[in-house]
Amino acid sequence: MSDAHPLSRRSRLILAALALLLAGGIVTRILVGGPGVPADADDAAPPPSQATLAKGPDGQPALQLAKGQAEALGLETAPVQSVQAADRMILHGVVLDPLPFLDLESRRSATGAALVGARSAETAATAELARVKALHGEDQGASDKALQEAMRAEAEARAQLATAEGDARKAQAAWGQTGLRTTAGLAEFHRVLVRLDLPLGLAAPSPLPRTLAATIPGAPGPVTLQIVGLAPGGSPLTGGLALLALAPGRGLRPGLPVDAILSGSPAPRVEVPRTALLWSGGQAQVFVTVGPHRYQPRNVTVAFSGARTATLTASLAKDEPVVIQGALNLQGEYTRVVEGSAIGAGGV
Repeated sequence: MSDAHPLSRRSRLILAALALLLAGGIVTRILVGGPGVPADADDAAPPPSQATLAKGPDGQPALQLAKGQAEALGLETAPVQSVQAADRMILHGVVLDPLPFLDLESRRSATGAALVGARSAETAATAELARVKALHGEDQGASDKALQEAMRAEAEARAQLATAEGDARKAQAAWGQTGLRTTAGLAEFHRVLVRLDLPLGLAAPSPLPRTLAATIPGAPGPVTLQIVGLAPGGSPLTGGLALLALAPGRGLRPGLPVDAILSGSPAPRVEVPRTALLWSGGQAQVFVTVGPHRYQPRNVTVAFSGARTATLTASLAKDEPVVIQGALNLQGEYTRVVEGSAIGAGGV
């Protein structure tokens, strides 16, 4: 009799089920992954392409994006536009208290009146001295004491006249620095004085503008400032020069802030959408396309900006393509790659 024991019916069913499961797994791998595909490769994705640091035409660092990265960052470019525009600077200022100016005019008037009185007194003392001298010479018609008193009075009158002339000159010079002709209407706030502060180191515009457009809280609309000259003492805020201007009162009071636009002479400029502007450490930048998928940051100077566009000094060439959408994303990628490069080179 043979030693082999036939398998039980239950064992045969288990072996058949295992065979079917094994065959099903092989077929699934063939259909999904193909022959030779590792079992753990189903969820594997190709590694993303990385941006690298390259050089621009000027030898400065530029960002070289991999294929598809520009679209992923949402980048759009457009050529810069050439324009003829005047630089515009926003000047900040304040409505002034008129009292110091009223005092200056009052002092000018007072010293002027004192000068007139001193001249009259000096003239009278000189005439009196001449009369006493004549009498003194005519058989002692006037005593020596009278002559001495007349001489003393004439000397005092001349000294007072010299003092009055000095005071009047100083008062007139202080008043002249304001550029005002009169303070009429200032005490009643029918007119107000405005000081516009210039940045430290900025020279006074030459020639001075006659008028400037300004905005003042509380005014019913734009205010036209009449420039009268440089403000005495300059700007206590910036340490630079300041402009002095007159404006209609219209309920304005001292202390109100004033913003005015100072325009320069027209000059060649370029214009870009405001979305192209970035700021880094207080410096304005744009990203310029310097090759296929290659972008370089460029420092620019903003002459002035509007609601949608920014006018720059001639720091970009006409038609040079700049990034107008996605610039912030591009700046972040550039910073990441630059910092990574510094770390790889031994930086911190």
